[in-house]
Amino acid sequence: MKKDPTDVGYYGLTEEQAAEKLREVGPNALSEKKQLPAIVKFLLTMTGLFNYLLWAGAILSFITYGISADKTDKSNLYLASVLIVVIVVTAIFSYY
Repeated sequence: MKKDPTDVGYYGLTEEQAAEKLREVGPNALSEKKQLPAIVKFLLTMTGLFNYLLWAGAILSFITYGISADKTDKSNLYLASVLIVVIVVTAIFSYY
Protein backbone atom coordinates (compact mmCIF):
# COMPACT_ATOMS: atom_id res chain seq x y z
CA MET A 1 0.00 0.00 0.00
CA LYS A 2 1.56 3.24 -1.18
CA LYS A 3 1.44 6.31 0.96
CA ASP A 4 -0.01 9.47 -0.41
CA PRO A 5 2.57 12.31 -0.69
CA THR A 6 -0.05 14.68 0.69
CA ASP A 7 -0.20 12.61 3.88
CA VAL A 8 1.57 14.32 6.80
CA GLY A 9 3.39 11.11 7.82
CA TYR A 10 4.76 10.54 4.32
CA TYR A 11 7.87 12.65 4.83
CA GLY A 12 8.91 10.99 8.09
CA LEU A 13 9.54 12.59 11.46
CA THR A 14 9.52 16.28 12.07
CA GLU A 15 12.71 17.95 13.31
CA GLU A 16 11.31 18.03 16.85
CA GLN A 17 10.34 14.34 16.74
CA ALA A 18 13.74 13.40 15.35
CA ALA A 19 15.52 15.41 18.06
CA GLU A 20 13.35 13.73 20.73
CA LYS A 21 14.10 10.23 19.34
CA LEU A 22 17.80 11.06 19.21
CA ARG A 23 17.70 12.17 22.84
CA GLU A 24 15.73 9.07 23.96
CA VAL A 25 17.35 6.32 21.92
CA GLY A 26 20.66 7.78 20.78
CA PRO A 27 22.17 7.93 17.32
CA ASN A 28 21.30 5.35 14.69
CA ALA A 29 24.76 3.77 14.59
CA LEU A 30 26.27 0.36 15.15
CA SER A 31 28.15 -0.06 18.40
CA GLU A 32 31.76 -1.19 18.37
CA LYS A 33 32.11 -4.90 18.90
CA LYS A 34 34.49 -5.78 21.70
CA GLN A 35 37.67 -7.23 20.27
CA LEU A 36 39.69 -9.97 21.88
CA PRO A 37 43.22 -8.98 22.84
CA ALA A 38 45.88 -10.10 20.37
CA ILE A 39 47.49 -12.49 22.84
CA VAL A 40 44.16 -14.25 23.40
CA LYS A 41 43.63 -14.57 19.65
CA PHE A 42 47.12 -16.04 19.33
CA LEU A 43 46.54 -18.50 22.17
CA LEU A 44 43.27 -19.57 20.57
CA THR A 45 45.15 -20.53 17.43
CA MET A 46 46.97 -23.12 19.55
CA THR A 47 43.73 -25.00 20.09
CA GLY A 48 41.95 -27.48 17.94
CA LEU A 49 41.72 -31.25 17.86
CA PHE A 50 45.12 -31.90 16.30
CA ASN A 51 46.83 -29.34 18.54
CA TYR A 52 45.21 -30.94 21.59
CA LEU A 53 46.75 -34.23 20.53
CA LEU A 54 50.14 -32.57 20.14
CA TRP A 55 49.81 -30.93 23.57
CA ALA A 56 48.87 -34.28 25.11
CA GLY A 57 51.91 -35.90 23.47
CA ALA A 58 54.19 -33.15 24.77
CA ILE A 59 52.82 -33.40 28.29
CA LEU A 60 53.12 -37.19 28.29
CA SER A 61 56.69 -36.90 27.01
CA PHE A 62 57.56 -34.49 29.83
CA ILE A 63 55.96 -36.84 32.36
CA THR A 64 57.82 -39.82 30.94
CA TYR A 65 61.11 -37.95 31.12
CA GLY A 66 60.34 -36.87 34.68
CA ILE A 67 59.60 -40.34 36.00
CA SER A 68 62.37 -42.16 34.14
CA ALA A 69 65.28 -43.34 36.26
CA ASP A 70 67.84 -42.72 33.51
CA LYS A 71 68.11 -38.93 33.18
CA THR A 72 70.92 -39.20 30.63
CA ASP A 73 68.41 -40.30 27.96
CA LYS A 74 66.84 -37.00 27.01
CA SER A 75 64.89 -38.26 23.99
CA ASN A 76 61.50 -37.71 25.68
CA LEU A 77 62.53 -34.21 26.70
CA TYR A 78 63.58 -33.42 23.13
CA LEU A 79 60.35 -34.91 21.76
CA ALA A 80 58.25 -32.76 24.07
CA SER A 81 60.22 -29.66 23.09
CA VAL A 82 59.85 -30.38 19.38
CA LEU A 83 56.10 -30.93 19.76
CA ILE A 84 55.71 -27.58 21.52
CA VAL A 85 57.78 -25.86 18.82
CA VAL A 86 55.55 -27.40 16.15
CA ILE A 87 52.45 -26.13 17.95
CA VAL A 88 53.85 -22.61 18.30
CA VAL A 89 55.08 -22.42 14.70
CA THR A 90 51.74 -23.59 13.29
CA ALA A 91 49.98 -21.09 15.56
CA ILE A 92 52.18 -18.29 14.22
CA PHE A 93 51.34 -19.26 10.63
CA SER A 94 47.64 -19.52 11.50
CA TYR A 95 47.60 -16.16 13.26
CA TYR A 96 49.00 -14.21 10.32
